[in-house]
Amino acid sequence: MTVYFYLFLVFASFSAAGLAITICRLSGFRLPGWVGAFHGMAGLFAVGAFFIINLNFAHQVGAAVWWSLGAFAGGVIGGLIFFRVLFPKAAPLWAILGHASMAALGLYLLYVPAFVSP
Repeated sequence: MTVYFYLFLVFASFSAAGLAITICRLSGFRLPGWVGAFHGMAGLFAVGAFFIINLNFAHQVGAAVWWSLGAFAGGVIGGLIFFRVLFPKAAPLWAILGHASMAALGLYLLYVPAFVSP
C-alpha cells in the first residue's frame, strides 16, 4: 500500500464527516460551532501534509496527484470563503454543493494513484 492510499482514506473520512455535517444542517439539527471549524482545520492540515508528500513521492506516480491536491486546496479555500466569510450563519445549498464537489473531484483524481499504482 502506498502513502496515497492512506491519504485517500484520510480525505474520504473528512468527506464523510462533511456529508454528515450537511445532513445534520439540512435536517435542522444544530451542531456546535467547533464541529465545522474542526472539519476545516483537519482539511487544511491534510492538504499541507498532502503537499509535503507530493514533494517526496509525486515523481513516482505522475501529475494526477498534483491535480488532486489542487482540487482539495480549492475545496479548503472555498470552504473558508463560503462558510467563514460570506455565509457564517447559514450557507446556501449551492455553496455546500460547490464545496463538496471539489472534495469529490479530489477523491476521484486521487483514486488511481491510491489503488492502482504499485
